[in-house]
Amino acid sequence: MNCVEVRQSVQDYVTRELSIENRRLFDAHLVECSECQRELALMTAVVSTLEHQTVLEPSSDFSRRVLAALPRQRRALLLSPWWSLALAPLLAGAVWFFRIPLERGIVALLGRSGFSSITVPTLSIQGAGIAAAVVVGLGLLAAAGGAVFCWQTYLRD
Repeated sequence: MNCVEVRQSVQDYVTRELSIENRRLFDAHLVECSECQRELALMTAVVSTLEHQTVLEPSSDFSRRVLAALPRQRRALLLSPWWSLALAPLLAGAVWFFRIPLERGIVALLGRSGFSSITVPTLSIQGAGIAAAVVVGLGLLAAAGGAVFCWQTYLRD
């Protein structure tokens, strides 16, 4: 055995978990190496000290008391994933509702930049309004569900 192998197995040597063959090789190395002898003496002292220490058992309600003593954390409602689920359809509905003025503005901006051959398909205002109402309605349903979930999860004591 070399010094690295001895240092890796010194704890097993002290606790008598080392095989007989490895124990013989360990002893042969210790005869020649004073540094490993010091390592063995140190580990023997540590193990002896630990073996003579009393082990305290926690009371049966220890975990409950520790958890009860911890401060309760409340997560911010705005960071809840439900709000992002509710906001996405609401924003999509708002964009859809105002899509005709947005399209005209974007086409005018691109026309000034040199892109004059852009055409946008037309959609009736009534069709756009119905689609926007459906998307906004779904967003409101998601917002209501998120609000109920957040109230039950974060605000109820």
